[in-house]
Amino acid sequence: LRPATISPDPQSWLTTLETAAALGLMPKTLANMRCQGKGPCFHKIGGKVWYRGQDILSYQRRRRYIASGVRDEG
Repeated sequence: LRPATISPDPQSWLTTLETAAALGLMPKTLANMRCQGKGPCFHKIGGKVWYRGQDILSYQRRRRYIASGVRDEG
């Protein structure tokens, strides 16, 4: 799987399926990351999990590297 070519709108609310597609992950992988506290921030509303577009974009930026072990702080 590959991350989506179009980034989510920062103001949008995405389901687990939509977020997994945006990040290039399987939905189960995203659910496992959520349980381990390793994925993007999420909200639970009425028993359903939602992700905000701005949280997904922030999560992607924190995972950017310019070389092995060297994060891009820009």
